Amino acid sequence: MTGQENDDLTAAEYVLGLTDADTRQRLDKRFNDDAAFAAEVVRWQSAFSGIDLTTQEITPPSALWPQIAQDLDRKPGTPGKKRKQWHPGFWLGWSLAAVMTGILILSWVTKPDVTHDLQPIAVLSGAQPDAQFVVSLDKSASLIQVSALNVTLPENKNLQLWLIKDSAPPQSLGLIDHRDRNAFKLPSGELDNKTILAVSLEPVGGSKLSGPSGPVIFQGKVTLL
Repeated sequence: MTGQENDDLTAAEYVLGLTDADTRQRLDKRFNDDAAFAAEVVRWQSAFSGIDLTTQEITPPSALWPQIAQDLDRKPGTPGKKRKQWHPGFWLGWSLAAVMTGILILSWVTKPDVTHDLQPIAVLSGAQPDAQFVVSLDKSASLIQVSALNVTLPENKNLQLWLIKDSAPPQSLGLIDHRDRNAFKLPSGELDNKTILAVSLEPVGGSKLSGPSGPVIFQGKVTLL
């Protein structure tokens, strides 16, 4: 496996939350310091973000957990069907293959004639590490799309997106009303690698001030390739 392939797999593990706490802390730092690795993470975030939006919750049968607990408590030598032990890497590879196949099939079935010109450019993070916004740039239309990943939109409040560039005052791009594909038009030349995107929690209708009136709860740096 080449270094690039290994980075790609590591980024996927990071996005899926398959790393231990020490490894995740190390990768958190790498995400902030290594632009190439950050781009891989953003690409996987964008790919996986559709899963949460297209799958439905299913309540498992009541007998399932007792059966799992029984299997976990079974000691060596206890009668029962012998199960094949798989290396953890097998499950990761199988999971990634299944997920990506599902995404490709869904894209082909729902939009077979559409070509995508979206480039992931930022992941906006907050206090909860698994709750994020994935931001993608549509170069052809000069706009960005923002999709939520494990974020619950607030009731009786609004989330407002801000663009912060250098020392200029924050510029409101609009309200995030949906979990998927919120589109915001960009003036020409507004984005560069020093741009910060942030999300604040505001009263219904958004901030009445020239900047955020509520707390900034998500933010992230733009990475343009």
